[in-house]
Amino acid sequence: MSKRESRRGDRSPAEASVSFEEEGDDGSPQAAGHRHARLQQILLEELGALVRDELSDPKLDGVMVTAVELSVDYRNARVRFWGPRATTPTREERERLESAIARAAPFLRASLADSVDLKQVPTLNFLWDRGADERPGGHEEALSSR
Repeated sequence: MSKRESRRGDRSPAEASVSFEEEGDDGSPQAAGHRHARLQQILLEELGALVRDELSDPKLDGVMVTAVELSVDYRNARVRFWGPRATTPTREERERLESAIARAAPFLRASLADSVDLKQVPTLNFLWDRGADERPGGHEEALSSR
């Protein structure tokens, strides 16, 4: 038996590396993207609450945040939203909502900085959620997932 084998025991190098992974509450190794997914969920919940409760622009009444896609470096976030009606809006209505929510983006980002403890709050890019329009019952699906 060599010195190397005695230090490692009978475990192979692959088994030795497994023991250094972080374990979740249930004892299973956590995925590398767990923090990323968790932060996306936190941003989704916070932005949804801010849009619903804090924006005073009447054009944005009923607007719902449906998804947040955070970039790998956490500097940019695509925020998908849809309008107040269950029917598909016209192109002009969509553009009006997109410009109105884009005007509110600095306020929303500053409010996120107050509510979420991050070194740098991501830049918010708002996009109309076309997926909710294309799926039958997509708007109800987004509401039920909240």
